[in-house]
Amino acid sequence: MTLLRVHDHQQDLTNDFVKMVRTTIKKGNSVAANKQQIFMMGQEMGFCNDEIRVLLEDAVPSALPL
Repeated sequence: MTLLRVHDHQQDLTNDFVKMVRTTIKKGNSVAANKQQIFMMGQEMGFCNDEIRVLLEDAVPSALPL
C-alpha cells in the first residue's frame, strides 16, 4: 500500500512538472531560454537531469536537444 502511495505521489510530481513546462511554452517562452530554471525546478521536485530530459522530450518534442 505504501508503495502505491509513493508511486501516486511521483506521478503527481511528474504531472505538475510537465504542466509547468507546457505553461512556460504557452506563454511564449522557449525551453532553451528557460533551460536552467526548468532544470532547477525539476531538481527541486526530486528528478535527476536524465529524468528531466525525458520528461521534456515527452512534453515538448521540439525542445531538445538541450
